[in-house]
Amino acid sequence: MNKLLGLTLLTLSTLGACSGTSVNVSQGVATTAEMGTANKVKAYASSTPPSGATSMGMMSSPTAGGITVPITNVEVFVFTANVDDDPSPETLYWASDGTAVYVWGAIDLECVDDAGTATGETGSADFVYEADANDWGWMTSTDSCGYATLFGCSDDGSGEVCGGCDWNEDFIACVAAS
Repeated sequence: MNKLLGLTLLTLSTLGACSGTSVNVSQGVATTAEMGTANKVKAYASSTPPSGATSMGMMSSPTAGGITVPITNVEVFVFTANVDDDPSPETLYWASDGTAVYVWGAIDLECVDDAGTATGETGSADFVYEADANDWGWMTSTDSCGYATLFGCSDDGSGEVCGGCDWNEDFIACVAAS
């Protein structure tokens, strides 16, 4: 299995909570809601920093919220892009270790119920997207919107799997939701 599972959209870690009553949302609905964001982030996971990105210098252990991205001593670039459903751009980060490319940042979430219907509440999350020549993965982790989980999709070359995700050594691996 290659080092990086590319749509490493990332690790959304605990940010703000939604206002009002908590809504329990199935992991599948939450994953589906973030696929659009992951697809937008994928466009920035190329072998060179995105146009207009500015170097922040070398970092020994970059983080996505509370999650440490599993790369060390890499040059990190910062840029802005609109990758979620709200009209304001997000601050994103890009780095490559020569084998894989990582893009991460924080996004706004539109809370949905088990049927995928917007509840009118909003939240936020951190994300990580990871890609190499053959594999990709993305995951989010949030406690917004009444659910707390790591979810996303990955493909190690044997087909896409969406569900619960976490770092497996130095790449994102997901296990199908039951």
